[in-house]
Amino acid sequence: MTEVRRNIPPFTTVTSTFRSYILSLPLLTTTISCIVIVFYAFGALLFNENPIYNALSLKPEKFFGGEVWRILTYPYTHSYLAHLLFNLLVFLPLSTAIEHTIGTLEYSYVLITIFTVLSGSIYLLSSLIFSFKVEMGGLNTWIFGVVVWESRELAGSEREVPSHFYPLVLFLLMEILQYEWFVGYLCGLFVGYFYSFGYLTRILPSSDFFSNLESKPPLSRLVNIRGFIKAEDGRRGGWWLPLWNDDSIEDPLETSINLASNAGEPNQTDTIQVARSSSPDPHSTPVFIVPSSNTTRSNSPAPESAPLTTDPTTADPNPKEKD
Repeated sequence: MTEVRRNIPPFTTVTSTFRSYILSLPLLTTTISCIVIVFYAFGALLFNENPIYNALSLKPEKFFGGEVWRILTYPYTHSYLAHLLFNLLVFLPLSTAIEHTIGTLEYSYVLITIFTVLSGSIYLLSSLIFSFKVEMGGLNTWIFGVVVWESRELAGSEREVPSHFYPLVLFLLMEILQYEWFVGYLCGLFVGYFYSFGYLTRILPSSDFFSNLESKPPLSRLVNIRGFIKAEDGRRGGWWLPLWNDDSIEDPLETSINLASNAGEPNQTDTIQVARSSSPDPHSTPVFIVPSSNTTRSNSPAPESAPLTTDPTTADPNPKEKD
């Protein structure tokens, strides 16, 4: 009986990879993740109920009763563990992508003013119009605001599915898995679309404004902290989640290999594989990073010594020997 070899990495490799990923997260994303984890651990694990969620979530009657801080604190609270874990799973790659794109300081401003205060204000206004009293909390509004922004402005034409459909699919998925109050999701979606269409540009300073702030104290001290992304270092238009990539839909090299194998030409298949390995794919990048959608893609020609296809009908049947 042959022994089946299982390709299971050792535990040390898994822990080392996870540690490297955590250390690679930018500053604001790491800070937000630590805050939401500490808040949930302190509130839900140390008490029978979650007093942190009850004190910081956005409850319309509490807000209009004078507890105005809730419009700033509601994204950091989660009602149960699955709610926290699922939100972190979605938020971490999205937030990392956006922070690396526009910088830590500008991303902080956008999160606070647009995806927190504006989304919360729309939620409170909706509670007055439709007379509901359900509280809202968690990273949900940030997730939907950021994913709309990411899908429209950063993904471009890189996805096979139109980018404006992706947030709606995520909305249905999260509603099915979490079964949370969907009005908070809708507020995040609305603000995300409103922002991505450019209707909020008047309340957003330019990137030069944030670059100047980074050079002045006390913010100049934050620049030296590990994970801080400067505004001038942001790779605008070069980040998005690796979903529905056009390169994964159709690979002409794979098509040529299949044609060659069907025609019974193993040598030609080997030649194609050699040509492919000698010319690395310019689109192969780390997780959550792909080339900018504004960058023109160019397909490198195959090396002359390793042609991709050979037409036997055009070959010379009587090649002449060279002197």
